[in-house]
Amino acid sequence: MDSLVGSNHAGRNWWDLQHYTIDIETDIDNKRLSGIVSIKYKVIGSGHVMMIDLQAPMLITKVTSGGKIIPFKQQGRFWWIDKNSEGKVGKIDSIMIEYNGSPKVASNPPWDGGLIWNKDEKGRPYVGTACQGDGASLWWPCKEIQSDEPDMGVDLFFQAPKDLTVVSNGRLLSSTIVDAVKKRWHWRVTQPINNYNVTMNIGQYERIAEIYEGKKGPLDVSFYVLDYNLEKGMELFPEIKLMLECFESRIGPYPFYEDGYKMIETSFLGMEHQSGIAYGNKFKRGYSGRDRSNSGYGLLWDFILVHESGHEWFGNSITSKDINDSWIHEGFTTYLETVYTECLSGKEAAEKYVIGQRKIITNKKPLINQYGVNFDAPGDIYDKGASLIHTIRTIMDDDEKFFAMLQNICKKYYHSSVSSDELEAYMIKESKLNLKPIFEQYLRHTDIPTLQYTIQDDVMTLAWTKVIPDFKMPVLLVTKQGNRKWITASDKPVSFRLNGDFDHWDENIYCEYKLVE
Repeated sequence: MDSLVGSNHAGRNWWDLQHYTIDIETDIDNKRLSGIVSIKYKVIGSGHVMMIDLQAPMLITKVTSGGKIIPFKQQGRFWWIDKNSEGKVGKIDSIMIEYNGSPKVASNPPWDGGLIWNKDEKGRPYVGTACQGDGASLWWPCKEIQSDEPDMGVDLFFQAPKDLTVVSNGRLLSSTIVDAVKKRWHWRVTQPINNYNVTMNIGQYERIAEIYEGKKGPLDVSFYVLDYNLEKGMELFPEIKLMLECFESRIGPYPFYEDGYKMIETSFLGMEHQSGIAYGNKFKRGYSGRDRSNSGYGLLWDFILVHESGHEWFGNSITSKDINDSWIHEGFTTYLETVYTECLSGKEAAEKYVIGQRKIITNKKPLINQYGVNFDAPGDIYDKGASLIHTIRTIMDDDEKFFAMLQNICKKYYHSSVSSDELEAYMIKESKLNLKPIFEQYLRHTDIPTLQYTIQDDVMTLAWTKVIPDFKMPVLLVTKQGNRKWITASDKPVSFRLNGDFDHWDENIYCEYKLVE
């Protein structure tokens, strides 16, 4: 079953997503949804059946195409629809799926996926969604694979009680009264979007808005907060602009100018919902008031605002083809926390921040494991991924070149999906360094390289241990006289004469050091 979820098999590989129209009526009192999802797609190959994901207890009740009822059958979370591509390669086709049910309720969002049917502090309905990992098919039928996003975006219609506000991705096109008790909202996303990023938020919201003059011109920036948190939202709002200024200057323009930037207060901690960032940090500094790095610098800014917004570049614009490569999302985005610390407090502070995060790394599982099976990536994709990127930056020893490389990555893979192999090859090309053994060691193995060294008189001998065969990586030695010396070490011992008294190794390279007496 995992291979059906995680692979691009015969039920998926012959059709390419073009557009979703999602039309949902909410029944908040009974925690139910009913709706119609229209899927426009392009036929790109030969196929005889279409697979759609929709998880229990949600049920598909009817499928139509071209005005005709289309037969379908259920196999667990998979729904097999009698569509084929005979004689249609290159053509645009569509299906319309009617469905309903009581979607899974998230017991611990965002880590446990599902619908969040909450009440705010005044006892009013407060609804949200969080489904990364578990999948958007928890609450609407879709093609649940990251490598295929709807090229032309999504139209989102929601019907809800008229005294509440529905906030979703993209731009609000209309809100119209349906009857005495209901209102209908229409949001539009014009850019490709991951399924798990599609969001529905319902509550007593107030909007804070401003135009940000960014790298690509005027950008609509909004922050939707519960009405009684309006003052707190206005106090936090300027940090959104600081974040945008920092990231645009270091890694390039915000990737979704067409759909605007939006942050939405939620009852759960946060999620990187594209052009509708979920924010639940309760207006505290750090990560719910904590500094994950224990450096002190993590309490100078709002973690959820910075981290989840960073995903707009890495995760939302640049998406891993397989979730087994999720280090691309989380490693780079976690490193953007270091970049933001540097924007605020300087490079030395940023180094202390990323080094401080290493205490969280467990090294129990490799960052990359098995493809095509919906593999649940380990938590180390965050902090170990960030330390890998910082190690590469340190080895490059040229910040201008490093940030140019990040900007080129954001340009090359803009609004597209990429595998780790492809990204690794591109970074090797851009850096002009042999990073292949470094990627292999840090991504696909758990052992952290240990530099074993001896000092006899003024001669040092060193070699890497706990590494793959033929591993090579430079290290930076600092003498008591302040001299810095780069040494390319391998798994074979090498000796050299010290130019001064040895003092320490540069900590910015993520490894361990062992002096052999």
